[in-house]
Amino acid sequence: MVISVILPLLALRAALGKTQNRLLEPIALAPQHDSVQAIGEVSEVAHSLGVRAGMRLGEAIDICPALGLISPDPSRTGSLWQAFLARLEAIGAEVESTRNGEAFFRADEIERLYGGLEGVLAVTSDRLGKSVAIGAAPTRLAAFAVAGRQNEGRPGVVEAPQLIEYLGSLPTTILIGHLSGPEAKTRQMVASLLKLGIDRLRGLTELSGDNVADRFGHLGIEARNTALGAESDLRPRRPLEEICESLDLPEISSGSHLHGAVTILCDRLASRITDLGLAARRITMEASLAGGGSWTRDATPREPTASADMLRLILLPGLEDLLRPAEKLKLRVTELAPGLPEQIEITHEPEKTRARRLDEAAHQVRAAVGESGLMRVLDAELESHLPERRMLLTPYLSE
Repeated sequence: MVISVILPLLALRAALGKTQNRLLEPIALAPQHDSVQAIGEVSEVAHSLGVRAGMRLGEAIDICPALGLISPDPSRTGSLWQAFLARLEAIGAEVESTRNGEAFFRADEIERLYGGLEGVLAVTSDRLGKSVAIGAAPTRLAAFAVAGRQNEGRPGVVEAPQLIEYLGSLPTTILIGHLSGPEAKTRQMVASLLKLGIDRLRGLTELSGDNVADRFGHLGIEARNTALGAESDLRPRRPLEEICESLDLPEISSGSHLHGAVTILCDRLASRITDLGLAARRITMEASLAGGGSWTRDATPREPTASADMLRLILLPGLEDLLRPAEKLKLRVTELAPGLPEQIEITHEPEKTRARRLDEAAHQVRAAVGESGLMRVLDAELESHLPERRMLLTPYLSE
């Protein structure tokens, strides 16, 4: 069984800070200045008035003129979610989490510690609190749906005999954000399915695999398999002790002052990483903004590095996107790699060397663009005249 944990309105709650009572008002997360001008999470009051997350800002204001906009705080959102994941890992769970507010882990791996599935669900609920929605089912998607429909109280459970029927009853839109491909392509596919009158996953499973492959390619096959209860295995994250450096700016800073702060933080961070014998594969730069809110930017070096000069080289250009003065700056290593230099081989084993280098390259690509950025081409029906049948794209898994 897979257990899904959802923390509703995490980004909105994090942005509100100590003013949680504003959740009783029609409010929404304001768009980031450097992204699409669409609102983020909305309060239940705003939702009841017709405002939806992802709406264009102008459309949302037209629907609800009294809508209040809250500056997003991605830095605090990430910190809160990491704290929740740490609580889950403290009970022995190996957690997969690809987005803030959603996590999955297998219950069978720790059932003996807590006396079965009911015990695992009970300890999860006790550790995370009543604000978290919990669901259990044989697959990720079903568990997510159960958790999303759960009311306050006992976590929901779907057993294996009811899985296919339950999945078939789910809306097609639930696929968005839960397939390996880019979310934009998933939205296009779901929009096409809705135009065809397929608004439930049951309608997708009634189509033949060949027809789905011809129309939607690998993404369609993955969606159909997911609706039939066939998913890839969970890929738990590696627990990582946070390595970060922060600097409170004595005055509201921008321009050259921020450049100097980044230089100081890079020197400190490089020194700590080097002492541990590690290298940074991915770094997050965070800034607390004057007037509230925060700003974040991820940076991925071409190769793992512990060089302060290289860290500065990849981080400083990101400051150009920071349009508001900052009160605090923070650098955080979000993915590490071994820092020891590659030793000269005593025996010549080219296949093992190639596999090791491919594995490191795969880690670098995933760190830069995510899991969906690296795919493997498999030969299927080589004699077919349709490209979608001759070759298939599948996620690349490291050996």
